[in-house]
Amino acid sequence: MLKKTKLLDLECVYTANAFTFDGRLLVAAGSEREFSSYLIDFNTHKVTQVAPSPGGTMSLIPVPGSKDHLISVMGLFPPFISNGAGIYLHSKAGEEWSANLVLDLPFAHRCEFLTIGDTNYLFAASCSKHKASPEDWSNAGELFVMEVDKSGNSDWKPTLLLDNLVRNHGMSKATINGIETLCVSGAEGIFAAEHDAESGFKMVRIFANEVSEFVYIDLDNDGVDELVTIEPFHGNTLNVYKLKSGEWENHYTSTLSFGHGLSAGNFNGDPVIVVGNRRDSEALELHKVIDLSARRIEKIEIERNVGPTQTKLFHHGGTDYILSANQVKNEVVIYS
Repeated sequence: MLKKTKLLDLECVYTANAFTFDGRLLVAAGSEREFSSYLIDFNTHKVTQVAPSPGGTMSLIPVPGSKDHLISVMGLFPPFISNGAGIYLHSKAGEEWSANLVLDLPFAHRCEFLTIGDTNYLFAASCSKHKASPEDWSNAGELFVMEVDKSGNSDWKPTLLLDNLVRNHGMSKATINGIETLCVSGAEGIFAAEHDAESGFKMVRIFANEVSEFVYIDLDNDGVDELVTIEPFHGNTLNVYKLKSGEWENHYTSTLSFGHGLSAGNFNGDPVIVVGNRRDSEALELHKVIDLSARRIEKIEIERNVGPTQTKLFHHGGTDYILSANQVKNEVVIYS
């Protein structure tokens, strides 16, 4: 039985992230509605507001190497037909935070940093250029990259990498051919941003299925990462693929209902996958790998009727934790 601890009450919570910032472990949280975004000191549980508005917070991440700057995607609200989303720079002065829109990016959905050498590259993806209705996907989204230094400085003039990214939902770093790489997913599959010192970034498709969220992780300790996916967009299956002779072979499938909030890591000594359902059972699930070669994975229901939107596994002070944004209960929680 897992112990549950509530860190914050937040209406329509969407974003939950955990990271080390200025020597402290912090939990970041934001709502998909018009509510504030926050940082929570994991040790003291002190809550600090980092943005009172506009809300619609899809991502909230630290600038690598910085003690005073965060980046977020805000302004994307249900039913996701608003053009008001963009990239925000959060800056700390003393104990106070400011939030400034630095890049208009309609339907911005995900952002992540990749550091190569001494350079921080910020990637930002949109799920569409324009939507006349929630069901309208006729205008593909885009993927951009720009440099942001540890002081939060940038010209905020991004380079376009993809202009045909439909239904973007996933963005994650992965080690490919021994190199840390930024990957992004959509209706056309998963794309990796390959970097060349002279020519910059080139996008290469590395998986062809429509993918909502994904993570690369070594689940059987053979030194090769498996690919874990939610398929298709907001999909109905959790899948684990193993690389065999250069091809991805499915080793596990489990049903989901509006799959959301995928993460993976080690928990209590076992490789696990954590995923949420935003419909039907609205359950937060843990899938524990018993023997991947024998396709034995045990599904454990952590809690029902919570509707997770984002999750993350992390280790702190000798204990493994599962962080979850439980939207149905308007709460940011950890399980240990």
